[in-house]
Amino acid sequence: MTMFSRRRFLGVLAAAIVCPHRTMSPAPPVSLDIPALNLLNVPVMPLPIVNGAWDEARLGAREVGLLQTTGRWPGDALAMVLAAHVTLEGGVRGPFYGLAALRPNARVTLQTQDGRLWHYRIIGRRLLRPSDVKAIYHRDGRRLFLLTCATWNQRRQAYAHRLLVGATMDLTAAEL
Repeated sequence: MTMFSRRRFLGVLAAAIVCPHRTMSPAPPVSLDIPALNLLNVPVMPLPIVNGAWDEARLGAREVGLLQTTGRWPGDALAMVLAAHVTLEGGVRGPFYGLAALRPNARVTLQTQDGRLWHYRIIGRRLLRPSDVKAIYHRDGRRLFLLTCATWNQRRQAYAHRLLVGATMDLTAAEL
C-alpha cells in the first residue's frame, strides 16, 4: 500500500468512526433479531399513522413495526423506534414478550433492505405513560428504541404504561 493510499484509507476510516452517518445508506430495516428473546428474522414493517395514531392493528404475533415519524433507517437524523405487542388477545405472546427482561449489552441485529446488518447493544429501559410520546424522539440515528406495552391494569383491562428499551449501535460490529 502506498503512502497516499494508506493516508486516504486512514482518512476514510477516521471519517467513518467520527461521522458514521456518512457511510450509512437510507435503507429501511426489514428484519430484526434479538437472540436473548429467541427472536430471529422477525419481519419489520412500516407502521403508518392512521386517524392520528400509529396503526398497531397491522401487527400480529410475529411482526414488528417501524413507527412512522421516527428514524427511517440506521444513521437517520432520529433514532428508529420499533414497536410490537407484548401480548395479544387471548393471552398469546407477542414478539416483545420478555422485552423487560433484556439485560444491558444484550445484542440486537437489524437487517436493512440493502442486505446490510446493523448491530446494537441494549443500554437501558424506562417506563413511560402512554401520553409521553415526546420521549421516543431522540436526535441520534445511532440509537434504536424498542417499544411495547407494560404494567397490565386488571381493573381497566388495559396496559397502564409503555416500556421503552434503548440500544446503541455497536460500531465495532457494524458492517461499515
